[in-house]
Amino acid sequence: MPLPLISILMAAYQAEATILAAVNSVRLQQHRNWELIIANDCGADYLALCRANGVDDRRIRMVPTPAIRSGPSAARNCALAAARGEYLSILDADDTWQPEKLSALLPLTGELGLACDNTRAIHPDGRFVATAYAISATPRNIDALTMMNSGVPHFPLLRRDLAGSGYHADLWFAEDVVFNMETIARAGAMTLLPQPLTNYIQRPDSAANAADAWQRAETAYGQILKMLARGNLAVPARQEAGIKRALVEKRRLNLAYGSAVAAGTASTFQDFLAIRRLQAE
Repeated sequence: MPLPLISILMAAYQAEATILAAVNSVRLQQHRNWELIIANDCGADYLALCRANGVDDRRIRMVPTPAIRSGPSAARNCALAAARGEYLSILDADDTWQPEKLSALLPLTGELGLACDNTRAIHPDGRFVATAYAISATPRNIDALTMMNSGVPHFPLLRRDLAGSGYHADLWFAEDVVFNMETIARAGAMTLLPQPLTNYIQRPDSAANAADAWQRAETAYGQILKMLARGNLAVPARQEAGIKRALVEKRRLNLAYGSAVAAGTASTFQDFLAIRRLQAE
């Protein structure tokens, strides 16, 4: 039986310095039946950049966004619209995967259609920051609250139908949290393999770590709470109240991070969280 096609969605905005590493981590996957769809949100010719660096792979395609700087949600939705795979996964243009990422997660999607690994936050030079969970070889199912409370993004492999209509295009921050929450609502749970197969690279100049990131996060948390209040989000059964509390706590933590940025005591959000964990021990 042929291996299923996995469509990898990659939003790319001014990613010339990082995208080759991300693309090459896809090309090194042990699971070979994939397509990578780069949603170009800045006008750069990333396929030409790949070819100029010896990467000429027919499995890699590029699609435009409606306008330059349409945002990460709109970009991923453009890639989703072009996807042909039975399964989907998301890789940011400044992150990388371990070679076994897809091959390890695919067997775990059988029951629920949704599985993730244990995201590892690292510095660009490889120094470790944190993982979302304690490292283990034993898969287990997690709910939306567990996912949200980990403090580290999740990049799942999912059956295509679980993506629904995709990302909420008006969200420019924390859009992955909402997307994952809604996919968990449709699947019932998400299977976690507590092995670090995704490298979430903490670049000081990335959108998630820019000086104004906490302000954009504050705006997004306000948007999400309003969407929940209006019933505009798919919420896992019996978890709505807990999810609202988790978002309020994320908002409080984000404001504390903003204060640390202003005081010059924090560089990236993941470093900020790591320092808080050490202080709590």
